[in-house]
Amino acid sequence: MNHYFLFLDSDSWLHRLDPRTKVLGLLGVFVVALAFSDPRYLLLPTSLVLVLIASARVMENLRKVWILLVLLFLYCVFLWPLFVIGRTPLVTVAGQVVTTEGVEFGLGMGVRLDLMLLGGILLLSTTTIEEFTLALERLGLPASMGFALSLAFRWVPSLIRSATVIVQAQRARGLDLQGGHLLARLRRYPPLLVPLIGHQFRQTKLLAMALESKGFGPGAHRVGLLELRMQPKDVLILMLTAILVGFCVWLRFQGHGVINVQF
Repeated sequence: MNHYFLFLDSDSWLHRLDPRTKVLGLLGVFVVALAFSDPRYLLLPTSLVLVLIASARVMENLRKVWILLVLLFLYCVFLWPLFVIGRTPLVTVAGQVVTTEGVEFGLGMGVRLDLMLLGGILLLSTTTIEEFTLALERLGLPASMGFALSLAFRWVPSLIRSATVIVQAQRARGLDLQGGHLLARLRRYPPLLVPLIGHQFRQTKLLAMALESKGFGPGAHRVGLLELRMQPKDVLILMLTAILVGFCVWLRFQGHGVINVQF
């Protein structure tokens, strides 16, 4: 599998689940993440997702994006307390009063974003793009919308791969991207956008021609090569997910897991 894609071919129990189960599980993760703003209530779901990532043997992808997880967390921790108002003053930063509730809310937002990102990594690491697209269609999403969504997951790795090839080609022609000061190095990158944009235009045209030749359209009947079948383990996982999500929603409506702040 191309290393620009997140999917890792393995024989773990998560890989063998029906993709519809994994898509619905991701929706459950999003619901749980959005239900709470208190970081203490988000630590358990986050730990559970990390355990699932480890059991699926896809920690390699977690190592690829750990810096993004850290930056998202720090971004929330440092910025949210400056924009929300709580009841307990903690410290004053540049004339802005930072409250204890604001810090707790920032921690909660950081854990929330990381939880949602981890859930997405788990899904994309254990599900091929073809399975993901077919699962969306079987769950009722129109085929054209499912294709557009799956195309986005394909296009980003394709864009990164094309940019890497162009940079390597220009380096082979003598372009020095490392010499000089920072501003000088940054000035050498914009010209690389011209061949990148041209390449993407050609790829888009080829894709449009391929879709047209295959009769792709909103009303076209499509027959997939993959067959999805729910197994008893899928039903069990969905039931456990529904119980967990229902319990979290019940806690939220009971007033638990919420940091009371003003915006």
